[in-house]
Amino acid sequence: MKNGQIKMVGFVLLILSQTAFSQNSTQMTNQTAISVVQQCYSEFGKGDVQGVLNLLTDDVSWTDPGYPEIPYAGKRQGKNEVMNFFIEMSKTITFTRFEPQQFINEGNNVVVKGFFTGKSNATGKTFESEWMMIWAIVDGKVKYYQAFIDTHKVAAALK
Repeated sequence: MKNGQIKMVGFVLLILSQTAFSQNSTQMTNQTAISVVQQCYSEFGKGDVQGVLNLLTDDVSWTDPGYPEIPYAGKRQGKNEVMNFFIEMSKTITFTRFEPQQFINEGNNVVVKGFFTGKSNATGKTFESEWMMIWAIVDGKVKYYQAFIDTHKVAAALK
């Protein structure tokens, strides 16, 4: 990992360790929090949106960057809005490669570094990006999710 990435991950973990959902939730083992996130990726990889939704709290906060250029992006609250995120995303893009590569854990919080490639369903143009995703797990379910990707590359493929 590059020095700048190490600093970013450290900063993200510092912020997460001081958030309300970290302080007020039941502490889980590191492996349990990571297992919940890994299960989300497994369900996503199988195309099982309901499987992902089953791993979320009813009031989950879900943020994906790139709004308004990326139609499925934005802030979502609750399982129904997250389902709409997946529906809109599947209409807009197709992932050709999606790889969670590194899991970093602090209590109930997990940061995942990864890489994906994909294409726009409308234009056929391709994109790729390294990414980071932040997850907060409460009582064995995802309470908070936020992604960081190269939105410029995805938006360019959609045009």
